[in-house]
Amino acid sequence: KKAGMFQGDPHISLVMGVASGQPAKPEWVPLLKGEMLPGTHWQVICVGRKEVWDLQRKALEEGGNVRTGLEDTFYLPNGDRAGSNGELVEALAKITREVGREIATAEEARRILGLKR
Repeated sequence: KKAGMFQGDPHISLVMGVASGQPAKPEWVPLLKGEMLPGTHWQVICVGRKEVWDLQRKALEEGGNVRTGLEDTFYLPNGDRAGSNGELVEALAKITREVGREIATAEEARRILGLKR
């Protein structure tokens, strides 16, 4: 954006917890966020077990977006194995509300991502 290569707000995914990648350290989230341009839309993608939930909570507290699914973790916050993507989504929605955030509607998500209907 600074070099004039694109217009609009950037979208960044912080992929953490993957082999040979960034570790899933919640304390890194504010540091990485601090390097982003104003107006950046960002999310955390984390692969793992318990660290997934701590990292997602920190991202939500810092104003980021989150996502989940069996491609990222098989485990719920309490350590039980998830039986479906729906269980993971419910768990993440609960954390989202605990930190005082709301779940985006489909229309809000389209707007955030710059998608047309």
